[in-house]
Amino acid sequence: MEARIWPGLIAILFGSLFLIVIIVPLIAANYRRFGRLSPGRIFIWGAFTVYACALLTYTMLPLPEPGSYECVAPRFTPGASVADIADYDTSSARALVTNPAVLQIAFNVLLFMPLGFFTRLLWGRGVLATALIGLGISLFIETSQLTGLWGIYDCAYRLFDVDDIIVNTTGGLLGALLAAMLRLRPVTPRGELGPRPVTFGRRFLGMLGDLVSVGFISVVAEISRNLVQISVLGQDPAVVAENPSPAFGWVAALAIQLALVLLTGRTIGDFIVNVRYKPGAVPAVLARPLRFIGGIGGYQLLNAPALTDAGFGWAPGLFTLTVFVWAIATPDRSGLAGNISGQRVVDAFRAAPEA
Repeated sequence: MEARIWPGLIAILFGSLFLIVIIVPLIAANYRRFGRLSPGRIFIWGAFTVYACALLTYTMLPLPEPGSYECVAPRFTPGASVADIADYDTSSARALVTNPAVLQIAFNVLLFMPLGFFTRLLWGRGVLATALIGLGISLFIETSQLTGLWGIYDCAYRLFDVDDIIVNTTGGLLGALLAAMLRLRPVTPRGELGPRPVTFGRRFLGMLGDLVSVGFISVVAEISRNLVQISVLGQDPAVVAENPSPAFGWVAALAIQLALVLLTGRTIGDFIVNVRYKPGAVPAVLARPLRFIGGIGGYQLLNAPALTDAGFGWAPGLFTLTVFVWAIATPDRSGLAGNISGQRVVDAFRAAPEA
């Protein structure tokens, strides 16, 4: 029982972590494709990431320690799995239900059946496409087992069985047929496609995207700097670790966001939720820097390492709260950045032409 449970727990863990990694691209894709966020589609994607991880963990794990495994001879004869049923008790219906060979076949079918639902709900694929996708995934899994994870192990540590390819593909096909019978349709937001009102929730996601992107850029910049110091300049890793430079990451994040606003008039968060600022009476050459200072730029400037070290660590949090409250207070959600720049935030969505 434990051997069946722990791969599932691993799938939930890594599926959730993977969803965190792709959540920003998913939000951005929703706003560009549909003009709004689709919670149902995000939920389905979350379920799919867990399912995909479960598919890998149940078919690949556990990985044996080197020298602790025996090579497993492959089975290329179709029907061998069915013949295995006779090796166990088949005297009654109850015996068949608990027959390990029957359970193995049933488990493989059930493992691939959700594939039919996901291909239907996420990509709108039909029965034939799902069957081919199931065949391709099954071939990849079985070939990975046959080659010892593509040469990582010197021989197959798990059984390659041609029946598994047949059964797995059948599971995906059954899932697709069931999805078609239930008349499932791709999960998309309801309503007509087109520009939509900019809500506070959308602005909040955009501002949150700016905050996350600033932290991400800072961390990546600092790691890159450390790698250059160690790998290129040949400095001692211990010395590099003892002398961090938060100012470098801060400057990199500030420069990237400022350049983006000056060139496009939009921050990373604006691109994520697909909004833009409509020009007003103030010329763009002045409005864009003001728009930057009234948004993520103001937060970054107040979060300068020198100010933080001087005891002003509370300033970025107070500014963030002010920006959030200001966005709530302005009916069009332009907030502080829009007010001081004379610009109005609008939806940048444009419906794609019909295929």
